Amino acid sequence: MAPNDVPPAIDLAALSHMLGGDVSLVKMILEKFREEIAGDIAALLDLASSGDPEPIRALAHRLKGTCSNAQAMPLSNVAKSLQTAMAAGDMAQAPDLIEKLEMERMLLERYLAEQGY
Repeated sequence: MAPNDVPPAIDLAALSHMLGGDVSLVKMILEKFREEIAGDIAALLDLASSGDPEPIRALAHRLKGTCSNAQAMPLSNVAKSLQTAMAAGDMAQAPDLIEKLEMERMLLERYLAEQGY
């Protein structure tokens, strides 16, 4: 990858390798992953209005791990930033970071569609 290249939203080759190259398993995992992250981001939006950083931190932590396991590192990195901000009690960062998560999710959806998923 050239220095100015943006990494893909998900490393499909690494995910496929991790799943033994089973295309049907990759498709199944991606379907479940897409549903889960969409639900988690919607839940984060609801939680952001509560003013309590702890449930946001906990969900961001889970989302970070889910995205990392699926090889979706841009999403995982934003979730990590949200987790860190909430651990510090910095609720002011929540709306922007949750919006960034949604933008990364949309990039992921576009990338997967381009790749035939």
